[in-house]
Amino acid sequence: FLSVLRVHGYASVPSAGGVERIVQNVLAKQSGNPLDFVEGAGGEDLVTRVLPVRNADPAELVKILRPLIPQYGHIANIAQPNALIISDHASNIERLEEIINKIDVADQTAVEIFHLQHAWAEDIIKLLEQLAPEQIGKSAKGANTITIVGSERTNSMVIRGERESINKVMALIRQLDVPANSSGTIQVIRLANSDAKEVAEILKNLINESSGDAAQKNTNTEVSIQADEALNALVIRANPTTMLELKDVVSRLDVRRLQVLIEAAIVEVTTDFSHQLGTELAIADRGRSALPIGLTAPSGTLANILESIALGTTPSDISLGDAPLIAGGKISKDGFNFAAIIRALSSNTDANLLSTPSITTMDNEEAKIIVGQNVPFRTGSTVTAGSGTTNPFTTIQREDVGLTLQVTPHVHDGELVRLEIHQETSEVDQTSLKSIGVDGSADLITNKRQIDTTVLVDDGEVIILGGLIRDKQQKGNTRVPILGSIPVLGHLFKSSTKSDQKLNLLVFLRPTVLKSREDIKKTTDRKYSGIWEVEITGKDKSEAISNLFDGKQ
Repeated sequence: FLSVLRVHGYASVPSAGGVERIVQNVLAKQSGNPLDFVEGAGGEDLVTRVLPVRNADPAELVKILRPLIPQYGHIANIAQPNALIISDHASNIERLEEIINKIDVADQTAVEIFHLQHAWAEDIIKLLEQLAPEQIGKSAKGANTITIVGSERTNSMVIRGERESINKVMALIRQLDVPANSSGTIQVIRLANSDAKEVAEILKNLINESSGDAAQKNTNTEVSIQADEALNALVIRANPTTMLELKDVVSRLDVRRLQVLIEAAIVEVTTDFSHQLGTELAIADRGRSALPIGLTAPSGTLANILESIALGTTPSDISLGDAPLIAGGKISKDGFNFAAIIRALSSNTDANLLSTPSITTMDNEEAKIIVGQNVPFRTGSTVTAGSGTTNPFTTIQREDVGLTLQVTPHVHDGELVRLEIHQETSEVDQTSLKSIGVDGSADLITNKRQIDTTVLVDDGEVIILGGLIRDKQQKGNTRVPILGSIPVLGHLFKSSTKSDQKLNLLVFLRPTVLKSREDIKKTTDRKYSGIWEVEITGKDKSEAISNLFDGKQ
């Protein structure tokens, strides 16, 4: 009967006095349908039942069960106490109760703490989140989700989830928690080729400039790098992952650098030719105390001698020089005095100067060699007076005079070398030495040749850096007017000078890249054998350009 009523949309609701009322299903839940403790209620009876919920969320159960209740039924959740109220046919409520019992079960998750021995907790957590993002991490969803929290202080991991899932994760962690190639938070790294102070500065800048989230910044602040200059070593404190990264950088920086042998050849050829030819004639009358009446060179040697004779003094500090000459004359106490000098001079000076400085330096390191003298130059003088005395004071500044070679090599691909070069050759001008005073001071003049350039040259090839060719000619004539123009006889009344100076200056350079111990030994033997052949055995020296760098000229 109740089933037939249900099919037609009606339900039987008991009322007072044992009377059953027939009402529509949609009105049955407001018509006093019995509670679940009413005896005999079952089957097609329309009842209201309160179901306690112990573990699940009642609100979530309402969302799940509502589609399983007919439109005229009712379901609601109660927060306190944790329960559900369902109004429906008794048979359907029993079916819903079975579903609730399967859902409302006790939490089966477990919590485990795993202490890491070698790995870093944060690194393991990041690796697991990347391996299973749907189960581990913030984006994890589902029943088998696992929560993992790392403890930085104890380097341990707190794992929460189902026992089976936890066991799988812990087995994977055990396989990952193994000693690294270099474990530990503090390590000392000895450097074989690089400078510890410079490498430490590079690593500090690398750590300070790294960007990332707050966790990365906290990790960076825990990194400490110190350089021990006495042992040329690095002392690094960092977590294992950062330690491996820093050690990899150090291994790439601490490599044997290439060395470059720089050989230079400064070739200077000087030719100085001078020619002097002339005659000096003089006549003087001492008795009449007159000046010379005949002189072919008014400012020459004879002029000085005859002027002293005419004044009745003794000639002094008169030098006839070192030139070849023929001289003759007559000097008496009275009467006429005369003298004649025929001067002929021809000089030819050749000078060949070869300097072959060489220096070895590392790639990208500046090297400098100076061969010369430290010459004092007077920069000023003062006189101070005090206590009735004068105190002269002279300031002196010393400068290097000689040969200077300063070069910085940059090796590209082991074959091409870029050279930044400063080459200077200087010397004190000998003419300035004649002005040295009694106190030993002088205003010195220096002659300087300088080259500043940057060149590209292949390994072992010779390149010319620069050169100077100077040709200087001078001619001079001194003669007596009219008499000096007479053919043939005019040579007695004139003198002539002629000079010709030539200067050739060339600078060559050859870089040699020393890549290995064998290259260094080979180059050393070559330089040593060159000294042995030239200086000890007396072997003839070659003039070829290719031999300039082997100590030969």
